[in-house]
Amino acid sequence: MASDQRIDATPGDLTPYRELDEVLIGYARTSRAVLRDNFVGLYPLGSLAIGDFDLTSDVDFMIVTDNELTRDEVDGVQSAHTGLIAQHTRWVKHLEYSVFPLQTLAEKSSPYGPAGRNDSAARHLWYFVNGGSTIERSDHDNTLVTRWTLRYRSKAVVGPEPAAFAPDVTADELRREIRNSILGWEALFTPDSPYNNRFHQVFFVLNNCRALQDLHEGRITSKREGVNWAKQHLDPQWHTLIDYCWQERLDTGINVSQPANPQAFEQTVAFIEYTTRLAERYELPND
Repeated sequence: MASDQRIDATPGDLTPYRELDEVLIGYARTSRAVLRDNFVGLYPLGSLAIGDFDLTSDVDFMIVTDNELTRDEVDGVQSAHTGLIAQHTRWVKHLEYSVFPLQTLAEKSSPYGPAGRNDSAARHLWYFVNGGSTIERSDHDNTLVTRWTLRYRSKAVVGPEPAAFAPDVTADELRREIRNSILGWEALFTPDSPYNNRFHQVFFVLNNCRALQDLHEGRITSKREGVNWAKQHLDPQWHTLIDYCWQERLDTGINVSQPANPQAFEQTVAFIEYTTRLAERYELPND
């Protein structure tokens, strides 16, 4: 891509926190130096792109490359990441990102289909899990939701604007992935579920609120929008649970090592069942 298409953001342009802007811009420039001609750009994802980013949010982003990384480039990215997370700032503690080659990005691949989840290794990207120190292979970001967010809500930290290369994802393509993903979550909640902890109890309630809104509207919304939508459109019996989860989310100390409130987890299981039935009954506009 021509150099005159590229954008270099300045601190104060990207997030509500100037120090976080400096981390993102610095790492984008480091990545460009490591990957050289293979580097396309670095782009915020998640709440950094959609909105409602706060002190409890993950720092989600994507590095886009022209081609799949070579072994030397993988080692270079690992070294750059190690240096990044050694910084003495809160903003490097919850980084989560994938390296996305342009050809893979253009394929509009989704892990959620009518036959269930596609776990093929061919879909995996180089990836750092939230707070992780070691690069691994994962399809975590290889979704239509990610592609939609990149094209329609993200902006370049360094690199061309996403509309120059990100694929178009239609509202119905997005709805189909969201619906199929909701249908897979109910099986995760059993008496001995690994999600029986304070963090995931809150995450899944708020996520399903937002997912149902996104399903109906064919776009990706923030958690705050999802909460407001759910309280307007779902049965009032769930309002207390939704409010509880929103307040829990605001606690910056919430984590997966803390057991869930037993009553709240029991209500969450029921809420997941309720929202799954709603998703099952939802008819996609063009199906």
